[in-house]
Amino acid sequence: MRKRTLLILGLAAALGLAGAVGWPFFGYRIHERWRRRGFDAAAWKDVETLTNDARLRRVDDLLRRYNFRGMARARVTALLGEPRPTGYFKGWDLVYWLGPERGWISIDSEWLVFRLDADKKVSDYKIVRD
Repeated sequence: MRKRTLLILGLAAALGLAGAVGWPFFGYRIHERWRRRGFDAAAWKDVETLTNDARLRRVDDLLRRYNFRGMARARVTALLGEPRPTGYFKGWDLVYWLGPERGWISIDSEWLVFRLDADKKVSDYKIVRD
């Protein structure tokens, strides 16, 4: 009986330690998935969204719904609005701030960037961090 009790206590301690160490990494991912929202063009364009992570919560759905490659610049800006001027990512033509980077320790920002070809159509786009 004593060995069994020690074994149960040892397993409980090991699981508790694994949970305490793993929660910051895996728990954050679960929390992040709960906070995702569907894309909403009005919410994306709303100036107030630039003060929090509302765009970041919607960008995954946006990229799932739209394939921007080959899309005209006018169509992109009709959907997302004109991007605010920024000194970041000079090699990209359209740069949208999404919010603080996702992850356990957020020290940078995430951005949605677009490169246009000579016909003003999207040739490349991706999420980048600064």
